[in-house]
Amino acid sequence: MQKIMAAPGPVSYPLILAEDKADISIDFDKEGYSDVIADSITSLIKRGLKVDFITVKELLAVHPKLKGPKIGVFRKGSAGEILVKAAMDKYNIKGEIIYADSWQQLLNLLNSGELNSAVVSIALVKPEKTLESMVSAPGACGLSINKKELIKPVKDAYELGINIAKKDPDEAADRIVSRLPVDVPRDFVYKIITNAEYFFKPAENIDSFIELVKKYTKA
Repeated sequence: MQKIMAAPGPVSYPLILAEDKADISIDFDKEGYSDVIADSITSLIKRGLKVDFITVKELLAVHPKLKGPKIGVFRKGSAGEILVKAAMDKYNIKGEIIYADSWQQLLNLLNSGELNSAVVSIALVKPEKTLESMVSAPGACGLSINKKELIKPVKDAYELGINIAKKDPDEAADRIVSRLPVDVPRDFVYKIITNAEYFFKPAENIDSFIELVKKYTKA
């Protein structure tokens, strides 16, 4: 059985759905080492890992639109922070980044007028343009696979999970929520698996994005 180290976020959802049907076992963690690691692309890059495959795109949005002076982000050091810093430079937006402890807190701060805009999940809003597309990111999440012989079984498992989610997203959301090691609202998971774009493709031409992540991780 192949162990996969996975962050307990959207990248893990297809793996959860395939776990009892494919020869895989999920270890929910963002530290340490495994031959197969699933995480956000920005986290993989920050950890010094090679991004071999892209599996999810279009997860984040800036709501209502990118503007200062106060821009909210969920957690310091997150993919949202790195990408919004890049977007602020690209579109010449000046402002201060304010950190929140949860997606709901971000929305509350935004609705109360304490923020001018915020980086939020597509599970919470329907954006005209995602944050990833604003900075030409190749995707949101991916996998680092250390051995060639593991590519096919991991790909097969991931694509199986994607198909299960498409066939019955309601049941899929229930299964995902019950397996995750953290509390996530069922509606949040349902909206991710029905709105985000899932696939399994080789990571190609991502050198410029790797440099972007390194640049704004230091900023």
